[in-house]
Amino acid sequence: MKAVFKFILALVAILLLAFFILGFGRFDLSYAQIAALLSAKIISLFSSQSISEILGQDISTQAFILLEIRLPRVILAIVVGAGLGIAGASFQAIFRNALASPDILGVASGAGFGAVLALLFGLNIYLLTFSSFAFGLLSLLFTIAIARGAHNKIMIILSGIIISALFQSFISLLKYLADPQDVLPAITYWLLGSLAVSDIHQMLFCCFGIILGCVLLYLYRWKHNVLLLEDMEARTLGLNVSLLRLTLIFASTLIIACIVSMCGVIGWIGLIIPHIARLIWGFNAARVLPYSLFVGAIFMLVIDTLSRSLSAAEIPISILSALVGAPFFIFILYKTKGFRI
Repeated sequence: MKAVFKFILALVAILLLAFFILGFGRFDLSYAQIAALLSAKIISLFSSQSISEILGQDISTQAFILLEIRLPRVILAIVVGAGLGIAGASFQAIFRNALASPDILGVASGAGFGAVLALLFGLNIYLLTFSSFAFGLLSLLFTIAIARGAHNKIMIILSGIIISALFQSFISLLKYLADPQDVLPAITYWLLGSLAVSDIHQMLFCCFGIILGCVLLYLYRWKHNVLLLEDMEARTLGLNVSLLRLTLIFASTLIIACIVSMCGVIGWIGLIIPHIARLIWGFNAARVLPYSLFVGAIFMLVIDTLSRSLSAAEIPISILSALVGAPFFIFILYKTKGFRI
């Protein structure tokens, strides 16, 4: 009952923060207007009346800004932040390493290469997402293959750094080959990361993949504790370690591939969010994973709000996530005097 109360409390905190953030932007919207527009939108879904007819005035401009621009972006920030948070927590448990994260293990770079390759050839969003997922999974398999048989856990991190650097060089090669007038600017802007997704079908398709991956990881949250044991100990508990690890890797890679194909490469969040969750709620993976969802969503909401509010031109997400994430990580390192899972 206590866990359910905490879950509801965290969900309410995210919803309140999201409502507060809807008021931020160059076009002024009062919170009374926001509440009225959201209520009218809900009523219009169950009736034949338009929002303007329900409210008795022409507010098409306000409705467009709130419902077509700000609200989808806020929802996307919640989904992306939650996905990065839980995927990072899962990777750290799977590989029993507190430095493991999608960007350090090469998954983000591999997925980025797959997406850039699809952009270069002008593929549609579905093929772009598949390409991103395939290369993200391939990069992780390369990392595991290089570190295979090594008893030192840091070998996995070193392998991930090597594979990440390799795919980054491939991305640079594709940028060199891309058309400088048309394709190159699109690739460069996309790689910097942004939640400004214009295609609602792309957003729905990728969010479905992210939510599916999050659900899989959440359902197996308590088994992450078993993966923190040595493989022999885990097998004595009747667990098929290889199958479970592959399932969780598949789910985490699906999340990252969908995020990368839609928003570009967003670093640091998958690394620091699980550590923040552990500092607050302890080291039980069954609690770290679900709370990483909430902390990641809140963190991304704040970062995205800063991204579109600090200056006249939108600041890329990856720049702000590094500027905010690095000091956070230094603080965590100082606080814990090292790492442990």
